[in-house]
Amino acid sequence: MSASRPVNPMSALTAVLCILSALVLAPLWAPLVLAAWFADLLGPLARGLRRVLGGRRRAAGALVVLVALGILVPLAAVGLALLTSGQELWGQLRADGHGSIAGALLGEGSVGAHLQPRDWAAIAGRYGENAWGAFAAFARASASAAIATLVFVAALYTFVIDGERAYRWLEANAPVAPAELSRLAGAFRETGRGLLVAGLGTAAIQGALATIAYAAIGLPRAMALGPLTALCALVPVVGTGLVWVPLAIELFARGQYWRGFVVVGMGAGVHSLVDNFVRPALARSGRLELPAFVVLIAMLGGVASFGASGALLGPLVVRLSLEGLSIVAARRDAAAAQAGDAANATGGSDGLPEPEGAGQRDAHAGARATT
Repeated sequence: MSASRPVNPMSALTAVLCILSALVLAPLWAPLVLAAWFADLLGPLARGLRRVLGGRRRAAGALVVLVALGILVPLAAVGLALLTSGQELWGQLRADGHGSIAGALLGEGSVGAHLQPRDWAAIAGRYGENAWGAFAAFARASASAAIATLVFVAALYTFVIDGERAYRWLEANAPVAPAELSRLAGAFRETGRGLLVAGLGTAAIQGALATIAYAAIGLPRAMALGPLTALCALVPVVGTGLVWVPLAIELFARGQYWRGFVVVGMGAGVHSLVDNFVRPALARSGRLELPAFVVLIAMLGGVASFGASGALLGPLVVRLSLEGLSIVAARRDAAAAQAGDAANATGGSDGLPEPEGAGQRDAHAGARATT
């Protein structure tokens, strides 16, 4: 029996330290991963700003400001609006315990109500009070969100400046071959582009169109239904049907037939057109090479295991796992091919060289047999 290899103390210490580092960074993985994805997506813009502004740091600062103004501030406004509408919806459901959620979203009898100028003061007072209460609740519960936002901004700034140098360091020090690291990095990049560009881009367009349509037909909570539609559009297979199907059923049950048909047309028609035409166009910039069912299961499992951020972590882990299995299979095939080449080079499966002149004798024997 061959003696077992002694454990290298430095290797063991490095493994333990890497595990501890992963545990330290685990609570902040979501903003770090999002920052890496955004730095990759906005790489061309960052290079253009670098040429215009004359420096990496200036370009990174300008990019962070653009992301804050174009993404973070609108997301905060939408979140505050959803929180306000959620408080109203919860209060209405508690007041009327037998009402449906779809009916509460429709305002229970306020569909199509027209506001008079004298009503604006009362509405401003009522919604202003609700908005202040929502803001207070948001402030009490936003410590972790504030930390995540700070980490995202700082990480985005750092990745734009030193992302390429960090990747070169990984190539030189990671315990995998550079080619295999490149494949894993490609899978990481593909997941980000697929979820952010094709997924979030399509969802944002569907949410905007739904908001416009719901406001046009007089639904009182259009500003909540639109973002809710965008959120449900991220769910594979079922998508926006989680919103418009119950709404249409409720409208038909109330006799609001023309509004029901508009909602059905929006859901089955416009949203389907966006899925069939806009999503493929966006997928040219980023497509996740996973079946829709696998993405759905990965999202649901990620949410169940890690909370809301698991909707990103689930597909990422599954995609990296599949790429890892592919790398292992490629290694096995390469090893088998190399072993076969070595066996052929030795002249047979028994490892003995072919006797000298054996090939000539076989050729003469074949010639005599043909005559």
